[in-house]
Amino acid sequence: MLKKTLLFIAISITFSISSQEWKQENSKTKVAFKIKNFGLNVDGYFSEVKMNTNFNSNQLLKSFINAEITVRSINTENESRDEHLLKDDYFDDKKHPKIQLKSTKIEKQKDGTFLLFADLTMKGITKKIKTTIAIIETENNLIIKSNFEINRKNFKVGGSSFVLSSTVKIKVDYKGLK
Repeated sequence: MLKKTLLFIAISITFSISSQEWKQENSKTKVAFKIKNFGLNVDGYFSEVKMNTNFNSNQLLKSFINAEITVRSINTENESRDEHLLKDDYFDDKKHPKIQLKSTKIEKQKDGTFLLFADLTMKGITKKIKTTIAIIETENNLIIKSNFEINRKNFKVGGSSFVLSSTVKIKVDYKGLK
């Protein structure tokens, strides 16, 4: 009986350790974007990003990567532009204060990268996305990097502007600690 109890405790501890969530290191976590407007690149980022993950390369079926971005934290280094981006023709932060990403599946690729399948919700519109993510995983650190593109029109951001590119380039950097 004692052996069974000890085995159960060991299995429980192993499961809880391997499925433990990483703690975000805020200073190393960032979501940045780039879009062409009138043919010029406009760079920006969101300063309030909360990512949570329990990523474990040995347990991909149980792993997840989720994120929530506060729209009001947008920063393009131009206050009047940032205020305009909060209006209803862009992000409409009064009705839709958050951008959310919820992973649905993570797959390992032959080259060592991973594919993240997720639902991205912006302005109340949810679209499925797929992106490659690079992951560096050690016992106490997790680094996730991704570069991908979305079509802003799929989320009704920016209306039908002809001077604003439809393609938005997004760069995600995340660091988690145990």
